[in-house]
Amino acid sequence: MNKKNYYILGTLTTLAFLILTVLVKIYYTHAPLPFDSPIQNWAFHLQSSSGLTFFFSHMTNIFGDKGGIIVAVLLALVLYLIFKEKKATIWFATMVISSLLINTAIKMIIGRDRPEIHRLAAFANEAGKSFPSGHSIFATIIFGSVFFICLRKLKNKSSKIALGILCLILIATVMFSRIFVGVHYPSDTIGGFLEGMSLLLFTYPTFIKYQEAAKKAN
Repeated sequence: MNKKNYYILGTLTTLAFLILTVLVKIYYTHAPLPFDSPIQNWAFHLQSSSGLTFFFSHMTNIFGDKGGIIVAVLLALVLYLIFKEKKATIWFATMVISSLLINTAIKMIIGRDRPEIHRLAAFANEAGKSFPSGHSIFATIIFGSVFFICLRKLKNKSSKIALGILCLILIATVMFSRIFVGVHYPSDTIGGFLEGMSLLLFTYPTFIKYQEAAKKAN
């Protein structure tokens, strides 16, 4: 894909994120958006399944504060030590740190309360603000980075599509886990996804530029 197209897509995801953010800030800091409640109610009915409760509870914990740090560090070590991808490691680490800082600042500015209904007992006391979902942006950065780093290495178009679909499924699973346990509105998770994609799309061309320069230097 032409580098210009990444900037176009990044602009679109940023605009969508800004529109959603303004709506939440002005009208929905203490209430769900119209499409939030039906999805929340559906997730609540799924809580009757012990298997789904076990799966989504663990999935959301893997990408929490402690679990997420472990995942990010392990991935960075794999990129640097095993695949010898120094530029990719730097880009990935920058994305992780930037997303955490930006998301924390936006949460404080928006100040949206977490939903109080349909919470699983284990997550009843989860504190912090709700929009955008930190787990969702983190999952987007993690799996999105994996996709973009592998994109130029995969020669087969079908392999690229398969990897893209797999990464989107994993991101969506983490997003839904936050709705399932009752600590986020669906709009929070969409906000986190759009925020993460914007960061990836705007910075990926720069990563490619430095990666190509490093190859020519060698």
